Amino acid sequence: MEMATGRLFQEIQLPEQKSYNDGIIFPLVLSPNTTQVKLCAFKEAIRDHKPWLESLLQKNGAILFRGFPVISPSDFNDVVEAFGFPESLYVGGRASRTKVIGRIYNDTY
Repeated sequence: MEMATGRLFQEIQLPEQKSYNDGIIFPLVLSPNTTQVKLCAFKEAIRDHKPWLESLLQKNGAILFRGFPVISPSDFNDVVEAFGFPESLYVGGRASRTKVIGRIYNDTY
């Protein structure tokens, strides 16, 4: 099913998604509608369609971006920053985390 923007994003279904009685799918899964997408196009689409993506996030509770060319921690940081949200600093917690790059921290597995 192609989403309202008609440009880069399409909704896909995964067996692990949950469907609720009110029609909400969790998480919403978006993938590129082409196999030739580049990281710069993904970041630009996020910036261009931020209000639409935020409305989907508010409605569905989470968006899983699947199949985009995000290869490295640096790529992931660039995608996070494309949303333009204010940075939330990591301040301690039960497990210490180490900054990888930018807004990206290691997990505590």
